[in-house]
Amino acid sequence: MAVSLALRLVVGAGLLFVVASLLSTLVKRKNEKLCLPPGPPGEPLIGHLRIIPADHPEYQYTEWGKQYKSDVLHLNVLGRSIIILNSIEAAHDLLDKRGQNYADRPRFVLFEVMGWGITLTFLRWGPKFKLHRKLLQSSFTPSACKPYRPIQEQEARKAALEILSQPGDWEYLLRKYSTAVVLRIGFGLGISSADDPYVRMAIDAEEATGNGGVPAASFVDFFPVLRFLPGWLLSSRLGPLEHARQSKAYIQRLHDAPWDSTEPEIRDGRAVRPSFMRTHLERYMRNEESGQANEASIADLKGAAGAISIAGGNTTWSTIVVCIMNMLLRPAVQKKAQAELDAVVGRDRLPSFDDRDKLPYLEKIIQETTRWCPLSPVGVPHATLNHDTYKGMLIPKGSVVYANAYAMTHDERYYSDPDDFNPDRYLPPDQGGRGEPLPEGPFGFGRRVCPGQYLATAGVYIMMATLLATMDMKCPVGPDGKDILPNVKFTNGLSK
Repeated sequence: MAVSLALRLVVGAGLLFVVASLLSTLVKRKNEKLCLPPGPPGEPLIGHLRIIPADHPEYQYTEWGKQYKSDVLHLNVLGRSIIILNSIEAAHDLLDKRGQNYADRPRFVLFEVMGWGITLTFLRWGPKFKLHRKLLQSSFTPSACKPYRPIQEQEARKAALEILSQPGDWEYLLRKYSTAVVLRIGFGLGISSADDPYVRMAIDAEEATGNGGVPAASFVDFFPVLRFLPGWLLSSRLGPLEHARQSKAYIQRLHDAPWDSTEPEIRDGRAVRPSFMRTHLERYMRNEESGQANEASIADLKGAAGAISIAGGNTTWSTIVVCIMNMLLRPAVQKKAQAELDAVVGRDRLPSFDDRDKLPYLEKIIQETTRWCPLSPVGVPHATLNHDTYKGMLIPKGSVVYANAYAMTHDERYYSDPDDFNPDRYLPPDQGGRGEPLPEGPFGFGRRVCPGQYLATAGVYIMMATLLATMDMKCPVGPDGKDILPNVKFTNGLSK
């Protein structure tokens, strides 16, 4: 029976492949008359399926943009148009100014298998998306983030003290810091020890997501029926599907465990810590008692709170690690930041959020970190709701649209020596800088911009300020007396 079912699935997938291939040919012929954006030649029937790199496609997209002298590229995978935006100008013109048409998402089959089906990042355009966006945006505006500052300060100081006593565990302790912040903000939960099970849950979920590949780019995303294939039939091309299946338990645990731990206290009126979950669950309960309808279900609230845990914690931690890596590789930058802290804060207290506006160089270090290494280099793709034209080029309805943040933050028209980590590049020329623009793109565009960006950058600021004020960051020294430089390696998924 199992073999028969598997064979039927394979045959069905094969028929879908043939139909998609025929449609690809028809769509290609039609669109060629309508001036699609330029792009490399594809293969018959399957288009660019085998040409798009599976690992870090942002580099190839950037090179193709230079080769074809266009900020907008068109690729075709099994009949579906893929649009790559390689410049800030194109992203603003399309994703911001025409945001209504680019507010949709393609279907993320692989991430559905992984357990991210009811998370704002992956929701399709519609009432559910609008609800989740309202829930999260209202809670994480710049002004709404201010009450969370004491939490971030407390956890940053706790983490710095732990790192000073256990410097070999600095990376894990920073994971603990970012996890503690989002669990307190999202659920009102505290983390008391380094081996707290919630830290392990967060690490498992973050690694699963980070190694999940580029969203909407897997074979399963193009052929959803393949998600039902048994493991023994999966080829190397479907390896990400097996990864998604194995990761589902980690994602589900991060959604369920914090909620299940906190819900009884909130329902019984015993919760004392403010949190996103408490605010919205208490509102839900009041509406239930008064007979009013709730626009958000418990599943919606759980999904939104889970999004805070994974997106907020991972973004903060990843940015801090990249920032520290550059402090190790560039001691002069570290010394300059410490001198600024000494001048503003002194040696008698620790930095706080009240100092942030007086620490412009540290702010530029954080900006340069997001430019030098955007954590989601091609982001989460948009999808077009209708046909569009841009500078005489057709962007078909239903296109998958990637904003290539890597190309934008390494655009040589705006950034000289873009691979160099140089916070001074943003200073005006009369102050020894280059007057280059602050980066745009790492947090997305339009109606899909990351609602947690202000919380994440605030968490990076207070942790980096505390570390720089309390310790020197140095590479370990090898037996030969030379520094052992960090090995720079990035994952291929939604974060580094």
